[in-house]
Amino acid sequence: MLPGNTDFIVDPAHLIFLGVFALVLVTVVGTLAYAIVSARRAVARGQAASILWHEEFEELPASAKACRHDLTGETPGRRCERAFDCKGCETHARLVAEAKPLPSIDAGGFFVLADRLYHRGHAWLKQEEDGTVTLGLDDLATRLVGKSAALDLPAVGERLAENGPAFRLKAGKARVRVVSPVTGEVVETGSQGMGFLLRVKPDGPLDTRALLSGREAAAFFGRERDRLQLVLSAAHGVPALADGGDLVGDLSSAIPAEDRDRVLGEMLLEA
Repeated sequence: MLPGNTDFIVDPAHLIFLGVFALVLVTVVGTLAYAIVSARRAVARGQAASILWHEEFEELPASAKACRHDLTGETPGRRCERAFDCKGCETHARLVAEAKPLPSIDAGGFFVLADRLYHRGHAWLKQEEDGTVTLGLDDLATRLVGKSAALDLPAVGERLAENGPAFRLKAGKARVRVVSPVTGEVVETGSQGMGFLLRVKPDGPLDTRALLSGREAAAFFGRERDRLQLVLSAAHGVPALADGGDLVGDLSSAIPAEDRDRVLGEMLLEA
């Protein structure tokens, strides 16, 4: 039905069809050409903006070029030479790696680290600069399970679900799981000595609205101390949490062996 084809018949219907076909073809080609030109312009604008910013940065007075680590007092007097682009700065990477832990808060005898978020199941979460998060046991859980607790960590590549099992631990006769504060894939396993137990790559944007920090976390730990005393009151003989007014450092020693599974399960939200 095309010219050159002996079956092609010139009539109004065929002419209309060819006209519509040509119009669609021109529209598609025009749209593609416009998209290519627009993309090139966008790239050019981005490069121009970057070049312009670096030129403007060079014109800034020295007082406006303070390094972020000068602002914090880590490197007094240091000036930025990278237009505030810290991603490729070796000094920034080194200072972050050497950074001292942020101050902790004394919350009813437990310590709340200011750079962490806390799940009510007593796991903590820390957001890392590479987009991953590290997980560990908070101060209360660590003291409840004791130094002799054995950890059963998931393997690299396994997936965690928020409020599902993050890892399991064995403390005496107790077998309990610790709840995960995040959904994602395990990319590294650690240890208590490394300062974290799991490194996880979250699924999508991290939602931390259910986690506690700062004064909220401090208040939570104060209430958890009271709840722990109530849980222990059902134990064989009521153990004391305090020694001379101070909270017992090794809380696991305050739990009778026959009650350990129950107490840990209740405090870590397994029961």
